[in-house]
Amino acid sequence: MDRISRSEKMQARAEKVWKSLDASRATFINSLCRTGLSYAHAQSKFDDFVEEQQRLRIRLAHEVEAAQRDYLDLAHRASGDAEARAA
Repeated sequence: MDRISRSEKMQARAEKVWKSLDASRATFINSLCRTGLSYAHAQSKFDDFVEEQQRLRIRLAHEVEAAQRDYLDLAHRASGDAEARAA
């Protein structure tokens, strides 16, 4: 259950970042331009960051699903063991 909770919290944080990316696109690119990067290079860096965040979102979704499956499997086994002991 703890694994599910941790995975869901990480997924929620990733979703929050994902939602703020579109709103912060221009600011992010302009801040990179102020470091001396060309606009095209800064835009490419932003796009790379977006792709990385998308991969993170997918990985976290898989982790949550795996944790939930494992939890349900353990709960099912535990209830089966309890039923076997009761019989």
